[in-house]
Amino acid sequence: MEALICPAVIIMVISITVFSYLRNTARKKTPAPAAGKKEFQPVYISIADKPESIMRGMDRFVAEVNRTESAGDKWRWVPMIIFLGGLGVMAIDGLLFLFGYRSLVFVSGGALLWISAIVMARSLRKSDSKDFSPRYKSTKTILYTLRDDLKPSGTFNGHLDLTGAMLKSKIARETKDRRDRTTQYFRDEWLSLKAKLYDGNVLRVSAIQRSKQRQPYWKRSQISGKMKQKPAKFKGSEQQLKVRIAVNPAAYQIVSSPQFRQGMNIGKYTISQLNTEGGIIDVVASSPFEEIEHEHILGFLRSAYSLLQRKAV
Repeated sequence: MEALICPAVIIMVISITVFSYLRNTARKKTPAPAAGKKEFQPVYISIADKPESIMRGMDRFVAEVNRTESAGDKWRWVPMIIFLGGLGVMAIDGLLFLFGYRSLVFVSGGALLWISAIVMARSLRKSDSKDFSPRYKSTKTILYTLRDDLKPSGTFNGHLDLTGAMLKSKIARETKDRRDRTTQYFRDEWLSLKAKLYDGNVLRVSAIQRSKQRQPYWKRSQISGKMKQKPAKFKGSEQQLKVRIAVNPAAYQIVSSPQFRQGMNIGKYTISQLNTEGGIIDVVASSPFEEIEHEHILGFLRSAYSLLQRKAV
């Protein structure tokens, strides 16, 4: 009997561990804590169509992702059923032992079923779709708001890049300090729009996130004298908005405006550069906020138009 107790305890401990893992996998994902960095669905959309077509395509994409996840939800509890089946198979060996037969055949079979359940549970977890970034909906709102300002049959051109702000492909430059520590500077132009407007002006908008991160480095401990690797450290980010308006000279003249000048705060943005030479308005604004809502971008565009005075017919 003692020879059976030890394996039984081991199997019980393993079964509790596997059961807990599968139960957590079967549950729907929960939002990341507010203090953590939440990951969003990576999305890249090339914008080159009429506003209505772009927005319909964005809606179809969201619906397709949600439909795929709903289909996967039907299989979410299958690993748990396989686990229970494996537990039942293992119980056969326990019954055989009571009748004097020593065998681990059914235990081995049950273990294989458990492994299959874990593999399937991991696959289902990886297939879970992440939430869409708030920028996805904000971009759609911007397109919806600006659609009536386009010339008849006009189109937007540009892109929406929500693949990640700190990818290797988005490293703009690197620097090293006196201790030979490398800091990487990232430039993520997550929104780019160009459109010819109804009034003849040509509008360009770029929303950019600039981030910097110090890379891992080795440092000798002053206490033990051993070399230890320090992890990467995020050094902060800022949002930048670039607006360029090629003014239609037949309809407008550029004037100065006390409501829109360098150094002014417009919503969450502060105007850092302003140039109105050559019939073109070039504005660069920055913001320390991690996220900029669509109303602040649209409000900034409306304020930029205060530099334009319509000519008399």
